[in-house]
Amino acid sequence: MPSKNSYLTFTEWAKKYKSELLYVNVFGTNIVILNSLRVIKELLDTKSSIYSSRPQRVMVSELMGWSFMFATMPYGRDWRRRRSLFQRFFPTSRADAYQPQQRAKVRHLLSRLCDSQQNFVQTLRHFTGGIVIALGYGIQVNRVDDPYIKLAQRAIGLLNDASTPGKYLVDMIPWLKYIPDWFPGAKFKRDAKEWRKATEEFKEAPFQATKLNMEKGIASISYAATCLENLNTKTVEERLDMEELIKDTAATFYGGGTDTILCALLTFILAMKHFPSAQIKAQEELDRVVGPDRLPDFSDASNLPYVNALIREVFRWQPISPIALPHRSTEDDIFEGYFIPKGSIMIPNSWIFLHDEKVFPNPTEFIPERFLTPSGVLDTNVLDPFDVAFGYGRRICPGMHMARSTVYIVITCILHTMHISKPPGDDQPVEYLNTVIRMPKVFKCDIEPRSKSKERLIQIEALAAHEL
Repeated sequence: MPSKNSYLTFTEWAKKYKSELLYVNVFGTNIVILNSLRVIKELLDTKSSIYSSRPQRVMVSELMGWSFMFATMPYGRDWRRRRSLFQRFFPTSRADAYQPQQRAKVRHLLSRLCDSQQNFVQTLRHFTGGIVIALGYGIQVNRVDDPYIKLAQRAIGLLNDASTPGKYLVDMIPWLKYIPDWFPGAKFKRDAKEWRKATEEFKEAPFQATKLNMEKGIASISYAATCLENLNTKTVEERLDMEELIKDTAATFYGGGTDTILCALLTFILAMKHFPSAQIKAQEELDRVVGPDRLPDFSDASNLPYVNALIREVFRWQPISPIALPHRSTEDDIFEGYFIPKGSIMIPNSWIFLHDEKVFPNPTEFIPERFLTPSGVLDTNVLDPFDVAFGYGRRICPGMHMARSTVYIVITCILHTMHISKPPGDDQPVEYLNTVIRMPKVFKCDIEPRSKSKERLIQIEALAAHEL
């Protein structure tokens, strides 16, 4: 199995063998690569009752301590309890309840971008970590070097790196986890032992801070606080069990939301740097719809077709996860004459149809117009890449609506107030890291207010947000 840019290799294999379904056996493990949206939908959606589990992740889950994340748990009671709890207190119907925090955070982000234009990556990382921890735990982070942000950056960075398919042999040969730490070739065990400390602190620290704030009566509205306030248990054992579930789901939200939103925003910045005409068209639409005296809001979305098309193109041009998290079959199955054994690992290759030249001509170009009709409205007949950005079937990310609204409000506000451009003499190509969450490599970019009046607007809005 390829360990680097596997989505490109899978795409080449699909073209070479002219097949939407590819089978690979690695050390006795059956792996099925799904190379079309049709096949992905038919297996992972239509037959979700037998294709909704997850493969065993020895390095990450067992050795590094990330087994609490319900996003990667095997299908079963433990997963259902955690997902049900999360959806009960973070449903789509309550998404607007978090909009005041999103508005306030984006205003502080714009102010920080003005003050530290060259450190935009650090500024965006502070924003994404800050908004996720605020919504999840009610913790407000102000300093750029906030310890919670640093903790998340280290823990999630280790998680994403270790989750790269094919990186660790122990994921293919699970019995290797039993070899002694001192044994030659067992560096992965020594590393995991050290990295596990970061995982445990990542899970415990913000949760305990929320409980302490609740005891003091100073807790802000958040997912963890709301869950704890609504505990209805009869015994100490039941309460401890429910607290563990709340802790697990809050940490899953914290871990799953931070880098995915950051990746989308950095890809947006990168696209505006390399495709300035799209930025100009979006700004013209925003100037026309929003006007000069305020920032864009959630209520403007229906009147901004080009901006919405641009956001869709961000998720198509450089998808967050070109290879979605793998599923695992729990029963034998026959699909279009092919036998798929129980326990097979199903790998959805989203890249192949998001970069299909027949559907999206010139796929390496950033062209928002591909999502618009000739009359300039969003084309409902064209796939919305966001719909496949956060997984498939029963394992689709339940926090995707919060992620979508956050990405929308940040991109519209940045486009309305800031100008993004390529530094003079810069010829750095578009490059991405080889991790599960496909983050852009460090790149240079100039970001500055579009005008003095926009700078004043940012200052006024940031001050108003600070006073809330």
